[in-house]
Amino acid sequence: MLTQENVSAELVGKLKTVLDLYSAKFHGWDDDVYVDAEFPDAHSAATFADCSGFANHATMRQSWDDGSAKSLIELGKPVVITFPMWTFANYLEI
Repeated sequence: MLTQENVSAELVGKLKTVLDLYSAKFHGWDDDVYVDAEFPDAHSAATFADCSGFANHATMRQSWDDGSAKSLIELGKPVVITFPMWTFANYLEI
């Protein structure tokens, strides 16, 4: 099981390399090792999640300047997806 202490720099480097292919930005992870990554649009985020095999484990959200929560995703605007690092490690078969 991945924890904050055993996430390797190599794994993070591989994640950043893959995110670069989607023009996405790595924002880090929380105490439960869930990763936040920002994508230029919903399509690239969904493609990344689907191709990496963890679409069922990822959540997608957008932020608006007024701080309101909306249930619909605007496809052409940046989105953040959150997913467990272990799903990415499994994708790489580490």
